[in-house]
Amino acid sequence: MEKGLFDSNLKSLESFILNSAPDISYSNFVVAILFSTFLALVIKFTFVKVARTLNDREYFSDIFIPLAIITTLVITVIKFSLALSLGLVGALSIVRFRAAIKEPEELVYLFFIIGIGLANGANQFLVATICTFFIVLILFIKKYFDNKNNQDNLSDGSVNVIQIELSEKSPNIEKVINIIKTKTIYLKLKSFRVEKDISQYVFWFDVDKKNTNDFIKTIENFKKTENNISFNVYSRTGIYE
Repeated sequence: MEKGLFDSNLKSLESFILNSAPDISYSNFVVAILFSTFLALVIKFTFVKVARTLNDREYFSDIFIPLAIITTLVITVIKFSLALSLGLVGALSIVRFRAAIKEPEELVYLFFIIGIGLANGANQFLVATICTFFIVLILFIKKYFDNKNNQDNLSDGSVNVIQIELSEKSPNIEKVINIIKTKTIYLKLKSFRVEKDISQYVFWFDVDKKNTNDFIKTIENFKKTENNISFNVYSRTGIYE
């Protein structure tokens, strides 16, 4: 009798693991997708405005929404099935991602998106929403204080860089600096190199959004009137932002 009961329970367990179909609530699934899409948009906006990564932020953040939806889909499907959960673990163990993440900040945002997808897939909509807006608030507060501190204490991660190269027949560097200063918020010397025929100067600078076009035109006018001077402008945070 006991052996028959044991065999029956074993077969029931085997049937549950191998053949049970997830009982998915499609209304909850649609809500989860909508929440994931909305929160991913919020994170994308935050990443574009706050991140310091050197890569193209708009291009990189385009994957946030599909990644959030895919994560939500996976968790929704497997959360009712032990067999699917084990299968997912086995599948992920053989997947190798060859795309290098150049900035640790990018990896943090990817985990952020995956976490939101996991929470929404588990129908924890309130948790996902609260955590998203709390983290976003922290990021914007940090950005505000970083910008405030960087006005007096400049760092390579907070400013734009302009490199000016002059030959012997070029105008005096003081003349160039005085003209560029009128189009920038600040212009501070970072380094310089003087050789026999060429002098090279590197400055930290920032431009008011309203004066961006004037700044560009000023640089272009130098090239029109002076052939022995060259400019290279590097924007870490984005002049147009």
